[in-house]
Amino acid sequence: MNVLLMAAACRMIPPETLEAATIDGATTFQRLRPIVWPNVRGMVSVVALFAFIGAWDDFLWPLVVLSDPDKYTLTVGMQYLSSNFSANPRVIAAGTMIALIPIIILFAALQKHFFRGVEEGSVKG
Repeated sequence: MNVLLMAAACRMIPPETLEAATIDGATTFQRLRPIVWPNVRGMVSVVALFAFIGAWDDFLWPLVVLSDPDKYTLTVGMQYLSSNFSANPRVIAAGTMIALIPIIILFAALQKHFFRGVEEGSVKG
């Protein structure tokens, strides 16, 4: 999904602009910073947020790899909060809120760029 989002963002850059920079003698790296980066910056923040949420909420891989309960990630450790014999919903809700705080902080820090990236994909012209 992230690759498709970045490909769509790069396709939105007018080829005439890149060709004009090439004719003016700009190298690839000289075209990246002033032309490509401002156009894809919003989508990069969307991809960064999606990648962080995917890595943060990963459950299966840490469950398979980790064998020591002291090294469990937060999502795997929360699975052990609800046992077969008793489940304390208050503790599970507290663990869920603790797991949600880094996502909220990252979203708050990137929200300006995030919404710009989302808007760029929906407006034609």
